[in-house]
Parts: sequence; structure tokens; C-alpha cells
Amino acid sequence: MAVYHDFEFVDERNDCVIAKINIEDIFLDYVMEQQAYEVDCLYNLIPSINPGYVKKSYKSKVPSDKGLNYCGISVINHYSFDYLKKIFLEWIDILEKLDDEYYYPYLVDLNEDQLAEISFEEMKGLKETFFVKSEVLKKLNICMHYLETMNSPDIVIYYYGI
Repeated sequence: MAVYHDFEFVDERNDCVIAKINIEDIFLDYVMEQQAYEVDCLYNLIPSINPGYVKKSYKSKVPSDKGLNYCGISVINHYSFDYLKKIFLEWIDILEKLDDEYYYPYLVDLNEDQLAEISFEEMKGLKETFFVKSEVLKKLNICMHYLETMNSPDIVIYYYGI
């Protein structure tokens, strides 16, 4: 079963959801692992709003928090759209460097000896955890499209962690 993080684009003026785009958790885990050496990765620096502490409407609020909640909700408004674009571009760059269409993060770093020690059942379980490069790229490009075409103070993005 796949777990997702959602980016929900909302028009606060008209109180309607424009789009909801989900990104696979396994991809975000992979990205965070790739950026582990970067203390100040953008994912942790983006100005955000915690809706648990701040009341609606969010479109005119200056963000007081930093980062996207891995297991909660963060709100991103026009003050942070440039940061979010940089994050998406960073993620797109990571994906474009991958050679394979199907990416199995738990298997990629294992050598032949380690692979030989894995039982059939373990291998079956490890192969169930993957992401599809073209699908994630498509979703990130859709997010970029919305950010670039709907750069309005009325638009906010709800980020739903797992």
C-alpha cells in the first residue's frame, strides 16, 4: 500500500480546491536521504504556517514557521511560493539523474553478496516499495505549472504529510 504526501491548491477567496496532487512517501524519503548531508535543505527552510496555531484565512498571513510537517499539515502561501518552486526543481533534478524508470530505494545500494543473502520473501517485500520516475516527474511538473500560473495572494497550498 502506497503512502502519499498531498499538495492541495486552494483558492481562499472562492473557497474551492483547484487541485490535489499526491507525491509518494517513498520518493520523499529517498529525497531526504539524498539530502541528508545538507543541514539546511530547502524542505526544512520553507516558510510555512501551522494551521493548528493560526486561524484562517492564510492568504495574507506572513509565515512564522519553517519547514513542511512530515506527519501533519503545513500551509504555504504566496510569501513562500519561490521556496516551493526551488524545492520542486530540486526534486525534479534528483529524478532526472536516475537511470531507471522504476526505482527501488531499498535495493539500489546492495551489492551482489548482500542481494544473494536476501530470501525470496524478503526480496518480494523490498520490491513492493518503489516509485515510478515518470509518474513522480509528471506530478511535480503539474505542481510547478500551478505555482507559475496561479501566483496569486488568493491561492494557498495545504501540504498534508502522512
